[in-house]
Amino acid sequence: MEKTLLSQDKNVKKYLIKFSKDEIEKIEDQIVREINQHYTFEGFRKGKVPKQVIKLRLGSDFNNMLLEEAEHELDHKIREEEKLLFPIIVESRAQDEEHIEFEVLLHTYPEIIKTEFENITVKIPESKEVVEDFVQRRLNDLLESNAILDPKEEPIQYGDYVRINYDLVDENGEVIKSDEEEEIIVREDDERELVKKLIGKTTGEEFELEKEDQDKKLIQKVRIAQVYTRKLPELNDNFAKELNIEVETLNELKETLRKEGEDAVKNWQDQFVVNYILSELPNYVDIDISDESVNYYIDATINDLKNKGKYEENLKKYDNDENKLREEIKKSALNWIKEMVVIEKLSLENDIKVGNEELSQEIKNFSTMYGLPFSRAQEIISSNPELSNEILWNKLREKVAQFIKEKVQIVEISKEEFEGENVTPTEDQKEEKVNTDNEASEEETGQN
Repeated sequence: MEKTLLSQDKNVKKYLIKFSKDEIEKIEDQIVREINQHYTFEGFRKGKVPKQVIKLRLGSDFNNMLLEEAEHELDHKIREEEKLLFPIIVESRAQDEEHIEFEVLLHTYPEIIKTEFENITVKIPESKEVVEDFVQRRLNDLLESNAILDPKEEPIQYGDYVRINYDLVDENGEVIKSDEEEEIIVREDDERELVKKLIGKTTGEEFELEKEDQDKKLIQKVRIAQVYTRKLPELNDNFAKELNIEVETLNELKETLRKEGEDAVKNWQDQFVVNYILSELPNYVDIDISDESVNYYIDATINDLKNKGKYEENLKKYDNDENKLREEIKKSALNWIKEMVVIEKLSLENDIKVGNEELSQEIKNFSTMYGLPFSRAQEIISSNPELSNEILWNKLREKVAQFIKEKVQIVEISKEEFEGENVTPTEDQKEEKVNTDNEASEEETGQN
């Protein structure tokens, strides 16, 4: 197979691919073997029909099979030599007795001009402050979970503990749920209508609430089974000793929680930095990409939106202005392409791979998330190449981000500063991603 570069615009290349007579004959022989294996022809034993007879009998169908098989070989060969953003585009075909020719257009990975990871600054809250907050929250949780409950006959107040039973019936009176139980701590910041209705009620009282579920009107018939006052224990050495966590004093308890907090905060900070790097990665990478590739992605995404009936929905988000929608898709395209090429490049240059143990852990995480046995999760992932590739890719992204983490600047700031910076989203965070179900479909874009 002879490959001649006809033209190139950055990462977009046009090739003339030629198959020689010998290569054509090999493909023909392969097709003949397949036909002989699966079909019979009148007057010939199965598997013994000559090539010329098959070509004569099938006529143009054989020729179409030849072109199709040549195109498959072309696709396979090119993918061995080039990293492709999108499927190969065959612009023309030509055939004579001696040759088959294809003109093909390739959108290959663009060249990375430069990276500036050292300019990334990640701000994280000061560890000591966060650990102390963690300790205080854990102490509060321990106090709350060990509260002393005393039955009361007086009306319900904020802070009380209430056991209720309820029935759920539809608008026709049919019982959906019967004698369900629920336990509630009546808190002032709880905005649920049920909680608001409890205030002032006493043990034994009943009331009804109207609810909606999937556009159906339901009635919740509530009975107050028992009301309790809640009294928190005193935070002292005796309390710490009674927790049965191998501490004898309040100071020992705080120290145990502090170590727990330090581990939790470190893990959180590591994950925060990795996620921040991945979100900011495209802003610190320059690539040499053709406008033709970007426009291909935009057109494929818009076609995908239309096919899924989501085009009008997305257009409304941008004042029914397709130019604004296209601009948003362009940002998404560049971010996706930049991330993909830089992660591939860094992983290859630095021998960053996902090992079997890491993959096994990801399968365990998947099984835990969906409540599946490990063997079942393994079966699902191994039988679904798209899911398997997604899991591998996400782990590779994480490992590359861990590698980049060594190059970025990590700055500790006060907890108040950190919370202030993260209350209001940045302009990049404000940009709403186009609703395309994982961008343009794989069939449209051929994402690797």
